[in-house]
Amino acid sequence: MPNYGFAIDLRKCIGCHACTIACKAEHEIPIGVNRCWVKTVEKGTFPDTRRFFFPVLCNQCDDAPCARICPTNALYRRRDGIVDLHGDSCIGCRACMVACPYDQLFIDPNTHTAEKCNFCANRVENQLLPACVSVCPTECRIFGDLDDPSSEVAKIAQMEAMQVRKPEKGTLPKVFYLGADDSVIRPEVATRPFIYKEGQVLLRPLGSPAPDPLHAGAPRVDYDTPHVKPWGLDMALYLLTKGIATGTMLVSLLLPFVSGEGATLTTVVGPAISLVFLLATTVLLVADLERPERFFYILIRPNWRSWLVWGAYFLTAQGLLTTLWLGAAIVGPPSLLAMLLWPLVIVSLLTTCYTGFLFKQGLARDLWQGPQSTIDLLAQAIVEGCAVLILAALVPGVTAARGVVSTLAVTLVVAMLVHLALVAFEYLVMPSPTRHHELAVHAIRRGPFAKLFWGGAIGTAAVSAIVAALWTGMPAAVALAAGLALAGSFAWEYIWVEAGQSVPLS
Repeated sequence: MPNYGFAIDLRKCIGCHACTIACKAEHEIPIGVNRCWVKTVEKGTFPDTRRFFFPVLCNQCDDAPCARICPTNALYRRRDGIVDLHGDSCIGCRACMVACPYDQLFIDPNTHTAEKCNFCANRVENQLLPACVSVCPTECRIFGDLDDPSSEVAKIAQMEAMQVRKPEKGTLPKVFYLGADDSVIRPEVATRPFIYKEGQVLLRPLGSPAPDPLHAGAPRVDYDTPHVKPWGLDMALYLLTKGIATGTMLVSLLLPFVSGEGATLTTVVGPAISLVFLLATTVLLVADLERPERFFYILIRPNWRSWLVWGAYFLTAQGLLTTLWLGAAIVGPPSLLAMLLWPLVIVSLLTTCYTGFLFKQGLARDLWQGPQSTIDLLAQAIVEGCAVLILAALVPGVTAARGVVSTLAVTLVVAMLVHLALVAFEYLVMPSPTRHHELAVHAIRRGPFAKLFWGGAIGTAAVSAIVAALWTGMPAAVALAAGLALAGSFAWEYIWVEAGQSVPLS
């Protein structure tokens, strides 16, 4: 079988966009989205300026992160090396979009499923060249079999002068560039003063370098396509509801070891709250899909390499075990509670922490790659669980063991301090490992997220810890601390999701 690859000689590209038009015509791509396009970057100061054209398309990676994260195996690698997509299996979760380091997947507004370049597999199977290659007037696009040493593309792939996009990601891309300037092949280098979309002038990507009037000759993007963030407020809400669900359950299960048994707060109220928020999490996840009617595909067509699949099963197991726990707590037998205790603890931990591994599969986003994110998610879940139980314990009619509110307040303070320490270490102390990470951190500390970060994620969280520590015996103060803790935790989750996607990828 062949192993298809692409080479593009940028010294010949004239930026005519014939490739973009041919691709749209061949595959009936709607307005506003593209399988391939040509980015334009200008460099220098008038009259000594130069314009670079950079054709962008799917890299058909040998180790494709989009196929690894796709929960339903809709994305797959063919025997000829092309990464293709089964639209009938796609549920529109957009996970592939956060995994692709090259910003090459999008949601088709007509089908509401993912879409991408597939080297015109329909033409290749009929011994035709891809549409973009056929129409290129300067023949700057070269297509062929990388395993055939006599093919032109194989010879180019062996040249020292060729470059690939983001080799550090380890995806083994199969699109090779000749004559690529650093300002076009590395998207974080060029400034982006504006993005135009359907007649509207939009702000540049939040993490991208700002135009510097002192360095007017710096490279700048003159033409590009709109770049949509796959995940937004919906994902931040999911993190909050899941954190409350798992954190409340964990604290309810383990608190009696410290504060004593026999309280409805930990045996009934806490688990009931956990189940409600678990259901809310499930509703959020399903409603957020582009094709919500296909949500069950994740269970019947699982890709076991995807943490989305593992998460779906963890959530299902958590819901079943929590329901059994509530049934045993209300109607008995009590011995069943002892049998369910540790399985529920383990499943709650797994349901809490899997999201860290899921976000790490979003290979495109350097901000999400650190292992401390998984630990931080657990710390936040404990904070959120303690906060909700504190508020529940103050409701008239809810019985709790003696001193339980004080114990919850102390636990909240400890977990909040762990969370703040992790955030401070990664985003205020530790140097950024990559330029992409540095830009995202800049957006958090001094950029568009700075006010929410310092005032909400840090300030509100710190105040909640101080109030809970100093006025543990005062119900009103502890309730205030619980509310502030939830607000601060949600502020950070929103920032983490948004800032991670604020740096341009292409």
